Amino acid sequence: RGMITAILACAGKGERFGGDLPKQFLPLAGLPVYLHSLLLFERHPKIDKIVIVCPKDYVERVEEEVKKHTLTKVFSVVHGGRTRQESVFNGVKASPVETKYFLVHDGVRPCLSQSLLDRVIERMLEKGAVIPVIPCSDALVRVEEEQVVTPVDRTSVYLVQTPQGIRSEYLRACLERAEKEGKVFPDEGSLLHFYGYKVFTVSGEITNLKITYPQDFELAEILIKIKMKGIIL
Repeated sequence: RGMITAILACAGKGERFGGDLPKQFLPLAGLPVYLHSLLLFERHPKIDKIVIVCPKDYVERVEEEVKKHTLTKVFSVVHGGRTRQESVFNGVKASPVETKYFLVHDGVRPCLSQSLLDRVIERMLEKGAVIPVIPCSDALVRVEEEQVVTPVDRTSVYLVQTPQGIRSEYLRACLERAEKEGKVFPDEGSLLHFYGYKVFTVSGEITNLKITYPQDFELAEILIKIKMKGIIL
């Protein structure tokens, strides 16, 4: 099947969250937020190598955590760029050349499950490019100046999650092209789609939440504690 390298994107500043410490480094149920996903990648039998992308000032701190937890799959820890896309590209460049597939995951999604990871890997090996999505269950409206402008039909609208799984040559080609053309995309799926690649989906999980605001952190803590007690897998 070829080498699978997981890139853990932990380079965000977390302006919307507030506080001095970026949210991916805050303690969550006894471990820094990013370490929850990192430990899952370390334990997963199909993931061969891991690259961690973090802010420049945190590289040493992350390297110490890697040693402390004896994480044998971590290939490199590199600093991020000005955008998520640039950070991911730094991670790609710092990955083993033999990498055939990349899994790119947000360091601020600590509740990733083994079963979702399995689904993404399986579909990625079959289709080449895959993203997890969940249907939008709430009503959607477009708002301007605190006023509803128009309702939005939610039947074909999905929320995009990570990890996103992509063949190495697809991701490298698109990142190089976007860099040359000065284009910036919010995630790998939209980057690939823009350059004409077919991007497939798998069912994501509502529990695979992204910590953006303080209330997300509280919810993640509850989910992790439930998981630790073995109530849900």
